[in-house]
Parts: sequence; structure tokens; C-alpha cells
Amino acid sequence: MRGIFVALIFFCLTGAGSHAFGQINFSGYLKNYTVIQDAINNGPLQLDRSYRMQNSGRFMLDAFNGNQVWQLHYEVGLDSTSELQRIGESFLTPARQSYRLTDLGSTIGPSGKKNIVPQNLDRFNVQFQLESGDLTIGRQAITFGSARIINPTDVFLPFDVRTLNTEYRIGIDAVRFQKPMGQLGEIDMGVILGADGKPENSAVFFQLLTNVSGSDYQFTAMRFAEQNLIGAGIQSALGVLGFWLEAAYVSGDEDYTRASIGVDYAFNERVFGMIEYHHNGAGSSNPHNYLEKLDDSAYTAGGVFLLGKNYLIPVISWQQSTLLTLSLQSLANLDDGSMFLSMNAEYSLSDNWYMGLGYYHFIGEDFNFSNEIPNDALFEFGSEYGSNPDSIFVSLRYYF
Repeated sequence: MRGIFVALIFFCLTGAGSHAFGQINFSGYLKNYTVIQDAINNGPLQLDRSYRMQNSGRFMLDAFNGNQVWQLHYEVGLDSTSELQRIGESFLTPARQSYRLTDLGSTIGPSGKKNIVPQNLDRFNVQFQLESGDLTIGRQAITFGSARIINPTDVFLPFDVRTLNTEYRIGIDAVRFQKPMGQLGEIDMGVILGADGKPENSAVFFQLLTNVSGSDYQFTAMRFAEQNLIGAGIQSALGVLGFWLEAAYVSGDEDYTRASIGVDYAFNERVFGMIEYHHNGAGSSNPHNYLEKLDDSAYTAGGVFLLGKNYLIPVISWQQSTLLTLSLQSLANLDDGSMFLSMNAEYSLSDNWYMGLGYYHFIGEDFNFSNEIPNDALFEFGSEYGSNPDSIFVSLRYYF
């Protein structure tokens, strides 16, 4: 299987054989995130207020040659933060499977320093536009789901809701075929290749998308990391409300169900709101069990990042003018009473320059370092979000 991607690299470097590309587009962005994070003062865990700067550049090459489309996206940056903060973040984050057959190093140069240079070959694929459908081979973005915020059927590296830069979905290595079915339907199937092409690191999926009487339906079946998933979703209208429902059942190392249901509503031309309820059967209603959950296959391979079971997520956005957009989102863990509140402002400085301002506020009980916890544990979660320090960030983005 690795030979597929070796062949892809060869043909890309040789210009798809002897044929010249008819059109080549080069684009990208430069981004800066400057983050100020509150101090942490909780028993033995003491950290001063910290400052972090994330700089990244994404360079995108798209080439067209007859019925072929070649895509290459590479991202490189400079991340400045304290080593202690980076260690703490990695300790509380599950080691997720990359769903990549092989890859570049995640950083250029040493990674245990204050300043690191992350890199990511995020897209490297060719799409053959055939009469029967589109065949895409290589590193690409693949998403699933009908819900707006948390997608139960989306297991391949979804973003955590606290991630700052979510503009481009993380690419994975796959062979994918998409066949149109009628005007609004599609059959979507493929093989995803993880490390060394081993079954425990890879996946296969089938998805049917169709439209009946103005409602969109999605049916999904997949096997990932030796787990099985069956899912379905609908997007429709309930009077003046937009409506969605998505659910998935996973069986294998552990059996669990996830589901999201929600509605949205346009109050006027400028104000838009939605609310979603999410049930996470892979999580726990007891925060004392959160830490051990991070080792479960649902978190390492199944795209789950929420630790509790029941969540309510209201969102409201206001386009104050053609240049300024304001948004407010809350993610409430209904089991442990903790909450993540996100406030964002986006302003267009010009056609190519954009500026953002955001504030993350967390509510809930902090870590528990008492002597009553088990002897083999250093601490327990008091709640999902209570241990997160508040932060404020400013972003500056340039597109070319």
C-alpha cells in the first residue's frame, strides 16, 4: 500500500508524466496568534501567567491537467511557549492516531525547547475526475456528519472545540471514490491508511448521502482501528427552524453510542443562533474517571475529545457590519457542572488582512490533589473545564 503514495510522489515531481499542467494556482496564508494565559494556583501545581506566540504559514499549490487535479499543501511555523506548559498540555491530551501511512517529522530541529518549528505536509493528493465519479489518492481531508458542532460519525482527527486555528481540516492518507447519485446524492467510499498500513492503525468506510423531500440524509458504516461504527444523520427544517440529528454506535474494544441534536434560527439578517445537545456515551458522568478515559480507543482512535456524557452547546453570532462579526459560544458539561465560554470578534482590515480577538473563560472545580485519591494516581479531575486557565488571544491573518 505504501507504493501507492510513492507513485503519487513520483508522478507529482515529474509533472504527471509527460503532460504539462494546464493551470497552476498558488495561494496561502500567514497567521499569528498571540495568547496570554492566566496563572495556575492549585496545590502543588503552580504556574505563572504565561505568554505564547504561534506563527504559521500555509503554502498551497493546486495544478490542473485535463481530468486531473493535483494538490499540495505544506504548513510551517514558529511556536514560542514555555517547555513546562507544553509538557502539561501533552500530558492531558490523548495520543491520537494520525491516520497517516508515513509522515515528515512533526518539528524541524529539536522539539524540547521554548521555541519550536512545527511543520505539516497537510495535503498531497491527485484527483481523477472520471465519468463514474472522482477518485482521490493521497493525503486529503475527509469529514463526516450532519450535526453543526459535535459530529458523532466523524472519527478522523476532528478539532477540539478549544483549538484556535481550525480553518483547514487535518489531512489523512486515503484512497477515496465519490460517485454522484442524482442531483443531490452521493456514494462515498474509501480506504484510510495509518502507520505502516496495519489494520489497527487504518480504516475503511462507506457513506451514502441522499435528499428526500427537501431533507438531507446520511448513512455511514466504517471499520477504524479494529472498531466498528454504524451511523446516520438528517438535516431538515422544522417550520422556521433548521434542524439536525446525528447518531453513531461503535462496537469493538468498548461499545458506546454518541448523538447530537439541534436547531438553528436566523433572528434577522445579522443575528444567527443555534443550540445543540450532545450525548457522549464514551465519556463518564464522574469526573474522577476522566483521566483513565484518555487511554480508551474512543479517544486515541475514535475522534472523541469530550470527557463527560451530556452537553449543551448554545451559539450566537452577530454580523455587526460587513467588516465586523461577533460570536459567543458556551459548552456546558451537564454532568459535572463545568463550562467553557468562548467570545470572539473578527474584523476585516482589507481584502487580504484580518484581525481577531478572543477570550476563553472556564468554570468548574479544579484538580483534586487530596490524599483520598488512589495511590497510583497523582491527581483527579474535579471537573472537565475547571482546571483550564482563562486566556485571551489576538490573531492577525494575511491571505495571498
